[in-house]
Amino acid sequence: MKKVVIGLVVAMSVWGAPYSVGQSLSSLDLPDQFGKHHSIKAMPTLLIMAFEKGTAATVNDCLGKEKSDYLSSHKALYIADISKMPRFIAKVFALPKMQKYPYTVLLIQDEEQGVTFPAKEEKITLIHLEGNTIKKIDYLSSANDLKQAIEK
Repeated sequence: MKKVVIGLVVAMSVWGAPYSVGQSLSSLDLPDQFGKHHSIKAMPTLLIMAFEKGTAATVNDCLGKEKSDYLSSHKALYIADISKMPRFIAKVFALPKMQKYPYTVLLIQDEEQGVTFPAKEEKITLIHLEGNTIKKIDYLSSANDLKQAIEK
């Protein structure tokens, strides 16, 4: 019985831990700001992730100045975690604002899915991928640093 309990605790801690370098990212199925679902099986080379309103604003400071094909031309995707935002606020305020952006924002709306990605408070998470394998994770604070990282 002890082995079963220990096994469950270990399994739960592994499943609850965020992705890390060397792990493989499985396919993602996420809606965008218009409600269109995107199924990503082959990962891009860069995932840009925002988990807070402030970091999302910083990402928009960078991406909002670029052409609509900027992310795709740099093999990047932008994912915003809005799972902690009250649904009413998301529907009435956040989504209409995001629908004005010239780029696609994939949305994490399930808190359990959000915690599977690495995050640091007040930082933009950049996940560098080769194939579906995480090669590097960076945390950035400024729009300028983000632009430089995307264009490397």
